[in-house]
Formats: sequence, C-alpha cells, structure tokens
Amino acid sequence: MRARLVTLICKMARPTFKLPLALWTFVLCFTWLLPIAASAQIEDLQQATEEKIACIHNLKTIYEAIQKYRADHKELPNWLSDLVPQYLDDVTVLTCPVCKRTGQAEASVLADPKISTSYEYEFCPVPLGKDAPSDPTKTWRDWKRQQMGLVGSIVPLVRCRHHDTILNLAYDGRVYESHGPWELLVTNQVDPSELASKQIFSTSPSPVKPPSSKPSPPTEARLVKRPPLVIPPREADAKTNLVDLTTNYNAMLTEAWLGRVDNDLATVPIGVHTFGGVDYDARGIIQLAGKGESAKNFPVAVKGIAVNQKCARLHFLQATAFGTGVPDGTQIGTYVVHFASNDMQLEIPIVYGRDVRDWHTLPNEKDTKELNVVWTGMNKASALAHRSLRLFSTTWDNAAPNVEIKTIDFVSPQAGAAPFLVAITVDPL
Repeated sequence: MRARLVTLICKMARPTFKLPLALWTFVLCFTWLLPIAASAQIEDLQQATEEKIACIHNLKTIYEAIQKYRADHKELPNWLSDLVPQYLDDVTVLTCPVCKRTGQAEASVLADPKISTSYEYEFCPVPLGKDAPSDPTKTWRDWKRQQMGLVGSIVPLVRCRHHDTILNLAYDGRVYESHGPWELLVTNQVDPSELASKQIFSTSPSPVKPPSSKPSPPTEARLVKRPPLVIPPREADAKTNLVDLTTNYNAMLTEAWLGRVDNDLATVPIGVHTFGGVDYDARGIIQLAGKGESAKNFPVAVKGIAVNQKCARLHFLQATAFGTGVPDGTQIGTYVVHFASNDMQLEIPIVYGRDVRDWHTLPNEKDTKELNVVWTGMNKASALAHRSLRLFSTTWDNAAPNVEIKTIDFVSPQAGAAPFLVAITVDPL
C-alpha cells in the first residue's frame, strides 16, 4: 500500500515540476514513516489503557484484602505489606503494570517499609511532623479520618501515580481518577484548603468571646466528676429486635457525662418506649470522641455491637455533642455493618443536618425536612440558656435483608462533633 502511494506521488509530481533529490528523499521518507508513527501511537494508547485497567483490578483486589483484614482485626492495616500473605497471597498485585514494565517503585514518604510496592497507602502511621502544628505526632491516618469527617468516604485509601491521571481507591471501595489533588473534586462541599493537615491540626487560637455582663462561675462549679457507670437492667420481656447495648454503653442518661453540671438526659424515658413510632430500649449512651475537650476521654470507635439477626431495616436513636459551627452535610460518624456471610460489610454515614444535629437546639439553625426529631426535653443547663434538648431517629433500609447481621461498629472521624447513640432497633423480616 505504501509503495503504491509513493509511486502515485512520483507520477503526479514529475510532469508538473522537478524537485531536488534531497526534497524527494524527505517526501518519500515522510510518506513511508507517517503510517508507522500513527500505528506506534495507537499501540502506546492501547498499552496505556490496558495497564490502567489492570491497575484498577489490582486496587480492587487490595480493597478486598483490606476489608478481610478489618474483619479480623477490627482496624485498618498499618501498611499494605501487613496483608501479605494471609490476606493477599499474590504479592505482584502490589505492583502497578506500568512499574512492571519500567521497573519503577513508589519512593515517597509513604513508601512501605517492608515491601516494594507501586501504591501509596494513605492510612499509614507515618507522623505528620511540622504539617500538624498542634501535635506533630498526629499521623497520616489521623489526618485522613479527619478529612472523612468533612467530605465522607471519597477520601483515598490507596493511590497510584503512574498513569496519565492518578487512580484513587476511595475508603468506600470506589476507584476514581483525578488530575492531581483529589481534593479539587469536592470543592462543592468544602474549600480544599480546609482539608490540609496544617489547617485541620492548626494551632490557631479560638476566637475571643465578647465579655459577658455576668461573671462566669469558677471552673470547679461548672464541671463535675463522673460517677461510677451503672446501667439500668434490661426489661425481662424486652424483644430481641431491640438491640441490647448494656455492655456497650459508656455513659448514663442521668449523669452530666460531658462534664458540665446539670447537663444530662435524665428526662429521657428509661427502658422500652416508643419514639417517633419506633420502639427503642433506651438505658444509656454510647459516646464517641470529638474535638471538645470533655469528649476526648471517650473512644474513637465502639466495635462489635452484637445484632445476630436478619432485618429489613435498622433504626438508630441518636444525636451529637459539640455541633456548633459544624456545616450541614458534614459526615460526623459511621456505622459499619458486618454481615455473617463472606465478610461482607456496609457503611452507614451519619450526616450532620440530615441524620442528627447537636442535642441542644442552637441559634440560627436552618429547617430541614430530613431530620426526624423524636424526643424533646429540658434540663437545668438548657433551661438557663433558653434552649431545648432533642434526640433524632434515623432509619436505614438493609440492602441485604436475607443475610444475618453479626455486629455493628460505631465510629467517629473526630471531625469536631462528637456523635452519641442511645438505642438501636431492628425491623425483623
């Protein structure tokens, strides 16, 4: 084909004008090499596409291994090498196809200390150092969990930088591409600068409050020491679909568990009662950590809440503390549902302004139809502030109703607000 094309050009050009030999040589070479260059370009594009597809398969395999590790250890691995060989028997999965061809490996500060890999694992224990001004011992994992509190599970677990675009394996298992920082994909939710570690772990002082006309009472008068934890016994005839949280509670409804005197939920009916049309067994509080000083003594997660039954849906009686300044749409917590089959799990995000708000009504709150307030009350502290208390009920429809739910983990990303749970009810099949 190329020979015929050269012959045709020669025949067409000879009668009309004469070209120098060098120019004829260029024309002939260009005519001959152009299809070869085009063919090579197509082959390169095809190779890049195939390598990207293979890399995405690697990332999904890595995600499955991480979930199996979490099921056994109730925590994420420190490094991808922790998955080998028990959860990832084929170590070549940790090498991007591009690196197999070029011999490259990941050489950043997040490089795995035990094994050569092409992938950056961002939930690792590497300290942030000067990038966390308030506490240099904070780690990448601490930072990523804080980011999840602001934008949810789009935060990458693992990243590959060896393609024309970066491949990101999200916390929820999705694989998506980004041109540079993934944070630019969530500008509709938050200013990317707010996701930076220096901003999240800033040493900036809190805004100065205007002076009050009334002097504040001494700290000793406002703060109280927590009493011993005594959870009321479960009613003998309580149905099994009312999840028994007795061993999971870490605070009492009748105590000022966050330290401020007279600030409790003692007016919540204790035991089995109906809230918003759902029966709940309300006898205590599972409080998680947040940025508030008095919430720091509570755990980041309470894991292994026993359910051991199939269900059509789950109902959560809940709220949060320290909601002041938290924007609507912020994910402030997660329920991780563990099923009995194939290590399957699903995550239920807890979103501020949709599922919960602060347990105290706050000034200038926007009305939202999504919030389901099922209990309101007062205590001495809220009465002095002319505010009321509230609890919220959230319902989750189970996507796998025919598979038994074994346990639920209640997790806080420590994103400012400190979520708490009072009761869980199962809708049986």
